Amino acid sequence: MSPRLTSRAKGPQLPDKQTTVFPLRRYGFVAGAVTILVILVSWVAVRAVEPVQATPVPLMIQPPIPFAGVEPPPIPSARASDAPSATPPAVVVLGVSRSPKPTTARTRITATTKPTPRRTTSPPIPAAAVSGLYTVGASWDRGFIGSVEVTNKSGTARTWTVKLTFDPSAGVGIGNTWNAQLSRQGNTFVFTGGQLAPGSKVSMGFEASKQVSGKIQPATCTIDGAPCQRG
Repeated sequence: MSPRLTSRAKGPQLPDKQTTVFPLRRYGFVAGAVTILVILVSWVAVRAVEPVQATPVPLMIQPPIPFAGVEPPPIPSARASDAPSATPPAVVVLGVSRSPKPTTARTRITATTKPTPRRTTSPPIPAAAVSGLYTVGASWDRGFIGSVEVTNKSGTARTWTVKLTFDPSAGVGIGNTWNAQLSRQGNTFVFTGGQLAPGSKVSMGFEASKQVSGKIQPATCTIDGAPCQRG
């Protein structure tokens, strides 16, 4: 027998392919450790980059502790310098600063009052010195007779004047007169009498024509400027 065959017969021999089992296991362990290390390093890097959130700290307020026998500090009184200034603020109008003058208690305020207008009273109308009463005695279609009774109420003898004005459409014309002198001023007939004693009466009359039918009255009748009465 050959020596090679003799050696194999001495005991069991491991196959040749089993010689590489230990190195592969060692390499696999190293690779797993490296992988775990890389994962740990990556996790640490990510945590370092993330902002750290501050944990809110609870605020603790200590209740006030009363101190027996200790008075609170006095409140400082307002000083004169702290009081608001009595001078009013300046008034700015169109860029011009005008500071109004402060008014004091001694300033006198003068109120302007409008003068009361004087009442002008007209003097009382004196009583008529002479009065007159106008009447119509007779009347027909184209004429009538009129008269004025004059009374002197004054204390002295005096003359008098009676004025009669008729409507122009009536067409009145006066012819005969008595106890007076007649004159005409447009549509007004003027009768003037002589001296009449105080308290005396006189009846002056006239005869007139007209262009209307019926009884007519003068539009105006005055004696010495005062209105006559109508009967």
